[in-house]
Amino acid sequence: MALAHRPAAHDDYATFVRLFPELDTGDPIPSPAHWAAEIVPGTWLFEQDGEAVGYLFFERLDGVGYIRHVVVAPERRGQGIGVAMLRAAAAELRAVGCATWCLNVKPGNLPAVGLYQRLGMREAYRSTALRFAWAQSDALPACERSLETRAIEPADDAAIEAAFSLPRGQLAGGRAAGRVLLRLVDPAEPSAVHLGFASFNPDFPGAFPFRVADPEFAAPLLAGLRPHARADKPDMGIVAEADPGLTARMVAVGARVHMEFSHYKGQVPTDMS
Repeated sequence: MALAHRPAAHDDYATFVRLFPELDTGDPIPSPAHWAAEIVPGTWLFEQDGEAVGYLFFERLDGVGYIRHVVVAPERRGQGIGVAMLRAAAAELRAVGCATWCLNVKPGNLPAVGLYQRLGMREAYRSTALRFAWAQSDALPACERSLETRAIEPADDAAIEAAFSLPRGQLAGGRAAGRVLLRLVDPAEPSAVHLGFASFNPDFPGAFPFRVADPEFAAPLLAGLRPHARADKPDMGIVAEADPGLTARMVAVGARVHMEFSHYKGQVPTDMS
């Protein structure tokens, strides 16, 4: 029977729980609430002979497709399912006007890296996922500038996305999923949007993207996020994207390097035969 796909539904959570560990990120399985709010809207479930054989979670942004998860059931690997899933995603992205696509992959996952390179993607930068206890962030050196945090309003989105080279629409997507969106503000220059921002999911918990113009700005940004943290989640995670200075600053106060990964991007291919 041919491979077929359909939009994921809330009651596909059990299938997601079975397949998510195949990402091999070491992250906890997202809760049903996280699944429903952030993952279901952008996920296709792939089935063959009535059996779920994989899922694809991706975002359709303004001109850019962001592939978040590509998961094939372990017993069905080596059968071309992953390529077929990406072929379906490419067709969808072209149909909605996305000329480029991007994704993150562990550098040691050589089969996946080889596939993405064959599809024309190239490494743009490397990132580090960091985990730490909220209490550890108290040890960060104080920022020399008196920076505050402020909620990101929809009117701010375009300027912030441009300042940090984000795909247009990424902040709106986070807002729709219920994330806490904060930006750094200098009271002496309140219109400046380039200082830093974070998209925080208290349920996970973690902030991605988490961007700062200077590593010392991490302290005020984390301080602004902390009141939004859940009392039953004493730990926190951020991703330092192409920012070794931020990584070093966090590791110096005891943060643990959870994972390193590469960001790949390229043109959405028109022929994936």
